[in-house]
Amino acid sequence: MKQDFRSYALVKAVALLLTVACAVGAVFGCLYCGLYWDSMFEAGEGINSMAWNQAMNAKYSHLIEILNDYDSKRRGQPLGYLEEQLYQEWLESFGPTQTNFRYIIRDNATGEILLSSSGENSLEHVSSENLYRHVRTMSPSRVYYNYREYDDARDLTIFFNDDDIAIGQVTGNVNTLYQSGETYQYALEYGIDARYPVQDEFQQLKSSLTKGDIRILYWTAALILVFLSGTVLLLCCAGRRPGAETFVLNWTDRIPYDLYLFGMAWAAVLCFALGGNALSEGYLFHYGDPSFYAMMGVAVVSLTGGFALTEAGLMSTATRVKAHTLFRNTLIWRFFAWLGRGCGHVGNWWQTVFGNWDLTHRVVIWFFLYLLGTVLSSVTVVFIPIYQGFVLWCICRWVAQWKVVREGTQAIVGGQPDTVIDTSRMKHFPDLRQHSEQLNDLGSAINTAVDERMKSERMKAELITNVSHDLKTPLTSIINYVDLLKKEDIQEEKAKEYIEVLDRKSQRLKKLTEDLVEASKASTGSLTVNPERLGVVQLVTQALGEYSEKLEAAGLQLVASMTDEEVYVQADGRHFWRILDNLMGNCVKYAMPGTRVYLDLVAWDGYVTFSLKNISAGQLNIPAEQLMERFVRGDESRTTEGSGLGLSIARSLIELQGGLFRLEVDGDLFKAVVSFPQVK
Repeated sequence: MKQDFRSYALVKAVALLLTVACAVGAVFGCLYCGLYWDSMFEAGEGINSMAWNQAMNAKYSHLIEILNDYDSKRRGQPLGYLEEQLYQEWLESFGPTQTNFRYIIRDNATGEILLSSSGENSLEHVSSENLYRHVRTMSPSRVYYNYREYDDARDLTIFFNDDDIAIGQVTGNVNTLYQSGETYQYALEYGIDARYPVQDEFQQLKSSLTKGDIRILYWTAALILVFLSGTVLLLCCAGRRPGAETFVLNWTDRIPYDLYLFGMAWAAVLCFALGGNALSEGYLFHYGDPSFYAMMGVAVVSLTGGFALTEAGLMSTATRVKAHTLFRNTLIWRFFAWLGRGCGHVGNWWQTVFGNWDLTHRVVIWFFLYLLGTVLSSVTVVFIPIYQGFVLWCICRWVAQWKVVREGTQAIVGGQPDTVIDTSRMKHFPDLRQHSEQLNDLGSAINTAVDERMKSERMKAELITNVSHDLKTPLTSIINYVDLLKKEDIQEEKAKEYIEVLDRKSQRLKKLTEDLVEASKASTGSLTVNPERLGVVQLVTQALGEYSEKLEAAGLQLVASMTDEEVYVQADGRHFWRILDNLMGNCVKYAMPGTRVYLDLVAWDGYVTFSLKNISAGQLNIPAEQLMERFVRGDESRTTEGSGLGLSIARSLIELQGGLFRLEVDGDLFKAVVSFPQVK
């Protein structure tokens, strides 16, 4: 195992060195491509722009010095002895035998040649693309400073031209110089002799110029690709050890992350700054100069250190993320953890004070604490992204747990009261945890209530079924014996009256037991349904025929309104007839004598709707929804023979077959509406 670890560490070290080497090589490749980009795709020679421009700028600066001295002499301001000697030396250094730099200075107003390196033909061998032209304005009109010499109490004003070269001074009235000053414009033309007849710096740069090699571009792209691939590989391997099932932290990964990040970022930025400065300084020298190679060596070492530190920082960050210690192993986290433990030692004081505040006050307090943390972290710029990232991470954690609470609530409301919300990750969010626990208790209470309700319904159904079954046998015997008594030749009128009462009451009891059994089966959905295509107009007509005598005996006048054409529904014929029978029987029992009963049958919007309206004989002081409950009757005195099960059975049968049932009560007006989907 130890040998495996050493081999694994060696492979990672080689991969790290290769990745850093590719990064440094890619940097130099990008610089090379930037310098020789144009010459890579065009015929001709490349140019070392920095060294060439450095030499040109130096010659141009000396040329301006010559022009300044010439301008002073032209204005009648003689030069000192040393200044005159330096002026002559500069003129000689620009001679055709001293340098390949050629120039002509003209009076911009007249075109007269004032100074030149070799007369009028100075620019004869300068190529047009290498010829520079400028117009230089020399004017004694800019005041640099004004001060008083107290010893002789006179004002002294010194004037400078555009290059900050002193061109004159005056005492007393400054306006005198302004009025007498004369402005000259000089046309400067200069360039490099394309023949390079003189051995100077331009000839050396020319000899070192080479055409850009396009293969460097391909190698640079390959190095960048290898660098990126190596970085991804190192990030994937970070924290892994041979044979270890979990991610392993080394000694650098145990350093507090904010301290580690600050140190690594500072060191890496310093290395990159040194490398960049060395590159910029090195390219001021031409190839072959020892200073150039010294600067390139410094750049290589600095960039290598910078990339190595960057890769190490990325690998440490990846290891901390995998081991879930990125934020916990920080000084800020440790400070707040220490603060929390300190508050915990005080006892329940924090919970007593802070926990009793409402949610609004706590949000306000947390907001001000966030502002305080922002101000404190802004003192050190490096801590700002760490602090803001920590706050964002906390908010994301809260939102994730709130999503769990919301999904659990939806499940409970959606009919799954046994759903339990997981509160194991809510220990840092007491409000969410408390709310979740209350929802879990609510779900348990709902589940318990539903179970109790279902158990109660089953017990009721079983009780009704068993009692009805137990009543059926003695009731059958009673009915049979009553039939036998009715067949006997009994002469006494009083006995006949008793037999008639027994017969009527036993038949009512039989009907009641049958209704109880059917109501129980209909409410539990245990009735068998055999749907078929039924003609509703035909069934309603048959029901009216059977109930016409009963309606007439009850003193009711039927007013029927039905569609001319037959309409069809998908329903069980036996159950549909029972629905009509219950509704018509309800009218016969409870409608006020001498009134009308309105029957309507229409087909509308894909539904066949059957409705009955009548005036109740008794006062309807019960809500319509309650009238559809079992054993509930509009006649609270219960003087009629109804059982209170007719409407309940009708509703259960209608809903069992996919229909809709609705009751409407308006004063004494009672209306029952039945709707079924229409079929063709």
